[in-house]
Amino acid sequence: MSRKGFTLIELLIVIAILGILVALILPRFADVREDANTKVCVANLRGLVSAMNTYEVKENTVSTWDWGTYAVADLETWGYLADEPNCPQGGTYTLDTNATSGDAEAVCSISGTHIWP
Repeated sequence: MSRKGFTLIELLIVIAILGILVALILPRFADVREDANTKVCVANLRGLVSAMNTYEVKENTVSTWDWGTYAVADLETWGYLADEPNCPQGGTYTLDTNATSGDAEAVCSISGTHIWP
C-alpha cells in the first residue's frame, strides 16, 4: 500500500524550521526600519535648513537673522516649504541659530541637531 503525502512529523519539522528562520530575520527588519526613520529625519532637517538658508539669502538677512523665535510653520507660511515635515520617529522640529557659528540649524527632539555645512 503506497500513500502519497507528508507525515505529521515531517510537517512539524518544516514548521519548526520556518519558525526559526522567521525568528532570525525579524530583528533585522526592526533595525532596518530604525535606520530608515533616522535617515528620513536627517533629510527633513536638511530640507528645513535649506529653506532657512534660502530665506536668509532672498531676504538679505544672512548675518542678522535669529531663528530661535520662529517655528517650522513660518517657513511654510512664507512659501519656502511646500509642507511642514513630520518626524517619522514622533519628534518635533525646531529652528534655531547656532551660537558658535551663527549658521541656521534645525533640531529634532529625538535624533539631535543637523547643521547644514
